[in-house]
Amino acid sequence: MTQAPRAEPPEQIDVVVADDEVDIRLLLKLQLRQAGINVVGEAADGIEAIEQCVALQPHVVVLDLLMPRLSGFDAIDELKARSPEVRIVAYSAVAGDFARTEMARHGIPLRLKNGDAEPLVRTIRELAGHPADEHEVR
Repeated sequence: MTQAPRAEPPEQIDVVVADDEVDIRLLLKLQLRQAGINVVGEAADGIEAIEQCVALQPHVVVLDLLMPRLSGFDAIDELKARSPEVRIVAYSAVAGDFARTEMARHGIPLRLKNGDAEPLVRTIRELAGHPADEHEVR
């Protein structure tokens, strides 16, 4: 089942960034903010990602798949159960068949950590219900 965009696009897109690497979170926050996306929270593992999504109810969570305590893979079902309105985009260096298959099974887009924020920004905007050509990455 693919995640549908929200019915009414928000004026400001709120995002939680979940990645166990501090440098990746910092870089993502900078790239997303430059693209006009509001980073409202961050998490270092799946448990914190769930807590942040429940507390903050962002439009989208950017979820690393390989994190300590609770991986992104293992956090998905609980995220969907506890914060069903929050859209998920997987963001990982893992691009193997297992990751692709699992994300497809959950209807979650998978974007690679490769330094190019444009595909991630486009996906976040689409999940939040914004037209693809409405904004450009600055």
